Amino acid sequence: MTNDDLNQLSKNALEELGRTKGIELDRRLTKKKLISQIADFFITKKKKEVVEEVVEEPVKAEAPTTVVPDRG
Repeated sequence: MTNDDLNQLSKNALEELGRTKGIELDRRLTKKKLISQIADFFITKKKKEVVEEVVEEPVKAEAPTTVVPDRG
């Protein structure tokens, strides 16, 4: 969701959007501050998703094979 999309929403709609994402917004704040709080949430969430994608699984080490000489 872009800032332009957020600007088109009412303060009530911004508050409801925040609730769906787990953010409690205070409608007494200005619309600009509400948009800033939601935008910060989306930016933080996106950064976290990118970091999780970059983290690779650890490489599993194989057990060394030991050669036992034949005593026969």
